[in-house]
Amino acid sequence: PCQIDRAGSVKHAERPYLSPDDLARILAHMPTKWHLPVLVMHGAALRLGELLGLQRRDYRDGVLTIERQIIRVGSEEIETGTKTGVAARVDLPPSVAALLEVYLASAPVIGKAPMFPGPDGARFTGGAISQAWRKAARKAGLSEYRLYDLRHASLTMAAQAGGTTREVMARGRHSTARAALIYQHAAEERSGAIAAG
Repeated sequence: PCQIDRAGSVKHAERPYLSPDDLARILAHMPTKWHLPVLVMHGAALRLGELLGLQRRDYRDGVLTIERQIIRVGSEEIETGTKTGVAARVDLPPSVAALLEVYLASAPVIGKAPMFPGPDGARFTGGAISQAWRKAARKAGLSEYRLYDLRHASLTMAAQAGGTTREVMARGRHSTARAALIYQHAAEERSGAIAAG
């Protein structure tokens, strides 16, 4: 009976671009136990639930296999399949892969053990890493950045490195081009390079 043009469209403000320098500033204020999980999350463009779902067996020769996530339902965190329902393999940047290999060799637990266990051997919670991120970002004077902005930054960097829309879709584990395009943020410093090209 009533139609309002674009009433069903939800528009969110674009997230700010988290530069590598800003990420380094935030990491400088985080306890070292969080550095590698944050770098892996950034390097593989992981969602928080995907990071929490990683197990030791999911890494091999520079590649992460992402086949599960941990989601919060009420007060409980449960393991499910990925958001798209499909497992994916994502290459880590060589520098992050090297750090992860040293870490895994120093704590040789195999199989279904969490990639990043807490002190009791169980995986850490999303709330714990999110709280550490917020506190560090505030101390660094960068409280506008959320933990999820690591994914946005990673996929933006993939696009700026020459990744096609299809490649960014695969890296971000998106099922549509529209979803991938959301993350292809045009950082201001790229304008000159595009003009020169």
